[in-house]
Amino acid sequence: MITTSRGRNSISIGLQGFFVVCGLVVMALSGCKKEPARGWHYLHEAPPPPKITSVVPVLRNCEPPYPVSFTQKTENLLGNVRYYWNFGDGTTSTDQNPVHIFEHPGDYPITFIVSNEIGADTVKLKVDGLSLDSNPVVARFSMAHFNNNNFAPAKIELSNESSGANQFYWYFGDGSESPDENPTHVFTAPGTYTIRLRGTCTNQSADEYTQQVFVAPQPQRVFIDSLSLMLPSSYGTSGVYIEFYHNTTYIGRTSTTSQSSFPVKFQRPRHFPQSCYFDFVQFTANETFRFAILRDNGTQYPDFINEIMLSSADIQNKFYPKTYFSVKPIPEVRDLFIDLYLSY
Repeated sequence: MITTSRGRNSISIGLQGFFVVCGLVVMALSGCKKEPARGWHYLHEAPPPPKITSVVPVLRNCEPPYPVSFTQKTENLLGNVRYYWNFGDGTTSTDQNPVHIFEHPGDYPITFIVSNEIGADTVKLKVDGLSLDSNPVVARFSMAHFNNNNFAPAKIELSNESSGANQFYWYFGDGSESPDENPTHVFTAPGTYTIRLRGTCTNQSADEYTQQVFVAPQPQRVFIDSLSLMLPSSYGTSGVYIEFYHNTTYIGRTSTTSQSSFPVKFQRPRHFPQSCYFDFVQFTANETFRFAILRDNGTQYPDFINEIMLSSADIQNKFYPKTYFSVKPIPEVRDLFIDLYLSY
């Protein structure tokens, strides 16, 4: 049996025991030929339908009317995903994460459905406190370091988990404040800071909650965990390697590749025989990391292919990403870039 469905930019064909998702291409029912330029994804078994893993409703006032924000997480999303909410008071929504106002207290049965061409999943829920004439204000929040790095400057992402409040004020412990509901904040200097959230309701009842955050001094070393090199196929990969420089100081090199096609991936430690880290980095200075792409021609003077420069300040300004994608030469060369995977 063959079933087909067509979205705006895709065609999906389901076969018994076999499922193929293709880009906008011409296909024969006997199968698809791989087109690297557009990118194909092959699934040898029919993928599972959507699965709702969590739905979190939060009461945003201590007395009616009650605004409620709904945040959901769903797995196995593929194709044309549709969201449907029935709030049990005669109103519905197709938003992914809606905010709905319940005008009067009540015991409302709420239904949430996620569906696509493969199937659907349904969750039924009730909101605690929605049937009460009043609710206490409870201030709470969680936080995460952007890119999982706490080096100064450190970007902190704050998630407001308060209930019963509709006005919020944040004190970050470094002299900065914010009235945003879910702010992000950058701590420019190392230290231990106390973040305080005050949540207030329309009747002026309030609650406060605090957490401490530690911000470490900036790192002194940048390790290259792995490096993926893309070159135009005309270069071939025989004898290609990369040398590393910190400003004008030679740091080390990769091994010489003997793979048959690009991209080529070098991994620490086996592909970095002469080390793979930049030591004593001054992120606020005008420093650069240079990657010289070379080809061994059998002499002591290898062929120079190209070089790629990366500013240490740019790494810091992006808050020390663990992965720095697609560092390209200037001017850009088609099909030439390096993907860096960094640690500190």
